Amino acid sequence: MRIVITDREKTVIEEIIRALQKSGLEYELEGTAQNGQKGYELIESTHPDLIIMDVRLEGMDGLTMLKKLRDKGITSKVLMLTKDTDFNTAREAIELGADSYLLKPLKTEELHRELLKISDRLAEEKAITSVFTVENIFRGCLNGQLHPDSRFHAVTREIYGFTLEEPAAVAAIWLGDRYVELCEIVCPLLEKMGNDSGASVCVLPVDVWHVVTAVLYRFEDEREKVYSFFQSQVIPALCKKIKDEIVCFWGDMKEGGQLLEKLREIQQVREWNLLYDRGKLIPISQIEKKESIPLKYPVELEQRVKRAVLASDGEDIKRCYYRVYDLLRRQPHSPADMKECLIRFNMAVINAYKTQNEIESELKIQACIQNIAEAMSWGQIRTAMEEFLNLVSFKAFTEEGDEQFSPLIRRAVQLVRKYYDQGVTLEETAERLFVSEEYLSSQFKKETGAGFTETVRHYRIERIKGLLLNTRLKLNQIAELTGYTDPKYMSRVFKEEVGVLPSEYRKSVS
Repeated sequence: MRIVITDREKTVIEEIIRALQKSGLEYELEGTAQNGQKGYELIESTHPDLIIMDVRLEGMDGLTMLKKLRDKGITSKVLMLTKDTDFNTAREAIELGADSYLLKPLKTEELHRELLKISDRLAEEKAITSVFTVENIFRGCLNGQLHPDSRFHAVTREIYGFTLEEPAAVAAIWLGDRYVELCEIVCPLLEKMGNDSGASVCVLPVDVWHVVTAVLYRFEDEREKVYSFFQSQVIPALCKKIKDEIVCFWGDMKEGGQLLEKLREIQQVREWNLLYDRGKLIPISQIEKKESIPLKYPVELEQRVKRAVLASDGEDIKRCYYRVYDLLRRQPHSPADMKECLIRFNMAVINAYKTQNEIESELKIQACIQNIAEAMSWGQIRTAMEEFLNLVSFKAFTEEGDEQFSPLIRRAVQLVRKYYDQGVTLEETAERLFVSEEYLSSQFKKETGAGFTETVRHYRIERIKGLLLNTRLKLNQIAELTGYTDPKYMSRVFKEEVGVLPSEYRKSVS
C-alpha cells in the first residue's frame, strides 16, 4: 500500500517509519510532511492508499485537511493521531471519514494492529473491486441474480459513491437487425457523451433484445436536465452517425435496482414508437398517458388498389399505399390498429392479384404478414411491405413503349419504376441483372436518352411532388418514403430540380 505521513513532530514520523519497517507489510512511502498545507498538496498529487495524519498540524489542522480531501473526492484510508483525549475530536474525525484513531504517545503494538487492519481492509476492497465493478452491479440487476442488502449498499456507497436504492434512469437504444455492427458505434459515443450529461453513465449492451442501454446514476443535475441533454445532444449525435433505424426510449427509476423491471416495461411498449418521429427520445411515462384514436379502415382506397392491381398499374398501387401510410401517420392510432389495417389492405391486394396471376410462394406472403404483425418499428414494416410488393409481378411496372427497349434495359427500367423510392442505385441494378455498371450505364443512356441516376432522381422528385400535394406527411416522413435518409439532403435535391424548397412547393400548390 502507498502511504503518506503528516505530523508536526519529526520524531513521530521517524517512529512510524520504523514501525512500518518492522511490520512485515508491503508498502511504499510516497512522502512525509510536517505542515498541513504541504501535506494536503502531497496527498492531492499522490492519492495514497493510507494517510497517517496528526490532528494538530501547522498551516492547516488535520480535521480541516481531511474535510477538504473528502470534498475533493479523495477516499484514502486515514489513521488519525492526536494527544487530545476529547471524545468530540474523535467523533468529528470519524464523521469526516477517518478509519482509525490513535492517541499519542504511540504504542508500537497498537500501531501495528491498526496498520494490519487497514492493510487487510484495503486488500479486501481491492479483491472486491476487481469483480465488483459498476458494470457488473448493473449487469447483476439485469440478469436478476443480484439481491442487494444493507452491507451491499454500504460497499457501493463507499467505493463508488452511490447505491441501488437511489433514483436512476435508463436510455434504451434499440438498433434492430444490424445491432451487432451498430453496437461498436453506439457504445463509445454513449460513454463519451453520457458522462457530460450531469450524471454518471454505465453503458450495457443487451444482446437478447438488440438494445444498448445507458444507465444514468449518481445525478449531479435534476433528472429532467439529464433527459434534456440526451434528447438535445446525445440522440441527435447518434442519429447523425447511424443512418439505419434507431428507436430510443427513456425510463425513470425510483431505485437503480429496478433496471430489469424498467427494461421489460420498455419492451412491452416499444411498438408505440410508431407514433413518433425518428430521433425522439420517448419517455415511457408519456406513452402511459397517450390516448389513441380509433382507426377507420380505408374502404375506398381498398377498392382503388384492387382496380390498380387488376389493371397492372404499378404506380397507382404505390400511390394507394402512400395514401394508407398518410392515413396511419396523420393521427395517433394504436400500433395494433395500424398493423391490422396494413395486413387487411395487403390481403385485399393479394386476393385481387390471385384472380389473374399465380402466386410464387404462399409461405412468403404469410411470412410478410407475420413480419408486419410483429414489427416494432417503421423500418421493419417498410422492409416487410417491400418484400410483399416484390411478390407482385413486374407486369405492374410495364408501360406502353417498353417494347422498344432491349430485354436488359426493359428490365432495368422496370426495376427503376419499382424501386426508385427505396433509393435504388446503378450498382444494385447491375448486380441484379448480372452485368457491369459501366455497360448498364452506357446502354441505359443510349436506349432511354437519359442517365440511370437522372431517371431515378426524376421519379423520386415526381413522387415527392405527389406526396406534398396529396398528403399531410412531414418532410422527414416523405424522405423515408422516397429513399432519402436525410430530409435536408432531399430538400436540397428537390430545390435543385424544381427551383423551390418542398415546403415552398407545398404552399404554392395548396
